[in-house]
Amino acid sequence: MLKLSRRTVVATGLVAAIGAAVPATLAATTSSAQPANKAVAAGSHRVQSAPGQKVSLMSTTFKTSKPEDLLMTVSLECSILTALTTDNDNPSADAQSTARIWIEIDGKIVPIEDVSAPPQDPGAAGGDADKVTFCNREYQRTVTDDEDPADGIDSDSDFIKTKSAHSFSWVALNAGSGTHTAVVYAELTTSATQSAQATLDIGNRTFIVEPTKLANNAVISEAGTG
Repeated sequence: MLKLSRRTVVATGLVAAIGAAVPATLAATTSSAQPANKAVAAGSHRVQSAPGQKVSLMSTTFKTSKPEDLLMTVSLECSILTALTTDNDNPSADAQSTARIWIEIDGKIVPIEDVSAPPQDPGAAGGDADKVTFCNREYQRTVTDDEDPADGIDSDSDFIKTKSAHSFSWVALNAGSGTHTAVVYAELTTSATQSAQATLDIGNRTFIVEPTKLANNAVISEAGTG
């Protein structure tokens, strides 16, 4: 158990296989009576995903009062595994891959830009532009046979895997009164030739939600106020 000031933070772990990601969940307390406006966190270990899958990485449930805002930070290890094969039949191979992460509260995407105004009701949901690139990879290769006479190309196959840790913070204005569920999602998008493939590999990760109170007229934008 890890203590942050007077707030309790608990983390759970899991290991998931490709296409079978299971979110790690927890509440701010083990009691059935959930206190409002308390920090919560979730954590987990490795999960893999093929392209085009919306994978739930972590989730947490918490309770807030109406004027409460939320500071949310996702930190994780991210890697894209890329494999290319070239030969006489396929002299060129290319794979472009992007892993994007986002948060949904009660099924709505949390926006990066937002505006608060009385009576501090929850704002509009975000969209595709509010998904953040945590890792990106583009790898391509073309082989040629310049000999005269041409004697063919031997097969060439590469596999590349790297891993690094990344973090991003969102601010959700006016969460609204009640109990909420926040979920962290990931999705790998790729553009690859027939002889190339990519897989998303996400390692250790944490998700921290900390209630706070910004100014009533707070603006989350390039020229933020409040």
